[in-house]
Amino acid sequence: MSKPIAKDIIDNNFNQQKGSFLYFLQDKSVFDKNSFKEMLEAFKSAADDEVGISRTAQQINYIYGRALKCFMYHFDKNDKYKITDLPENYNKMIEILDKAIDYYFKTRI
Repeated sequence: MSKPIAKDIIDNNFNQQKGSFLYFLQDKSVFDKNSFKEMLEAFKSAADDEVGISRTAQQINYIYGRALKCFMYHFDKNDKYKITDLPENYNKMIEILDKAIDYYFKTRI
C-alpha cells in the first residue's frame, strides 16, 4: 500500500475520515500521536507544493480551528468532552501545531 500524499491526509482530516487526527480527536476524544505527526508532515509538504493553495489553506484553517476547539472543550470544566491519551506536554503539541500552521502560511502567502 502506498503512502498517502499530503493532500489526501489534509482531505481526510478535513472530512474527519476514520484514522485521521481530527477523527481521533473530535469523534473519539483521543490524541493519536501517529496521526498528529502525519498531519503535521502533510501541512509542511503542502506548503512546499505549488498547487491548490486556496482549497488547501481553507482546509488547514478548518482543521486547526477544530483541533483548538477540542483542546478548549477538554479543559472546560462545564463540558463533558475529554481527550484521552492527551500527552502531559500538550502545550508543546499545541506549539508544534502552531509552528506547522505558521510554516504553511508563511511559505505560501
